[in-house]
Amino acid sequence: MAEEKNHVDRIILKLGEKIKTLRTEKGWSLQDLAQKSGISAAGIHKIESNGIIPTITTMMKIADALGKKVSYFIEEGEKDAIFVPARDRKAIFTFKKGLDLQGISAKKYGDFIMTAAYSVVEVGASSGRKPMSHTGEELVYCIQGKMEFRVKDKTYILNPGDSLHFRTHLEHSWKNVGEVQAKLIWVLAVPPS
Repeated sequence: MAEEKNHVDRIILKLGEKIKTLRTEKGWSLQDLAQKSGISAAGIHKIESNGIIPTITTMMKIADALGKKVSYFIEEGEKDAIFVPARDRKAIFTFKKGLDLQGISAKKYGDFIMTAAYSVVEVGASSGRKPMSHTGEELVYCIQGKMEFRVKDKTYILNPGDSLHFRTHLEHSWKNVGEVQAKLIWVLAVPPS
């Protein structure tokens, strides 16, 4: 009985995360999803943060707005492998101008701790004026172009074939300092909490 309860609890915990991930991948605000689903933005926020468990009617409205079946949100099956054909890469939403990301790995939620993207960075595009820091590690492999990465107080220049692996709790930033688009494989690993 306790094992069944744990199984249900795991599904419920991932429910809000799956909704939030799909919403942000589409570039939608809480208000956007609220308008498309007919569920209040406050209600969606509570579901995403596991503050409330939605009714089946609410889930049907949210699933329909996100273009998924309700079963998608409650499937828990662990996947041993994810195959992503080049033609099926999904765009990953980002606020960074001049950065195009396409997913080449499993999505962030689930049983994998790593996610990766094929990245195209326009000439002069950067992560912005303010350095970033967050949980995890990043590994960047340069395929084409010339990228500058600053990690803590050190600068690294990546040319084709170069890679950089760093802990992301350190302040870091990036910029395309070359004369052509940079093409990168960008991997982020976040240990389970």
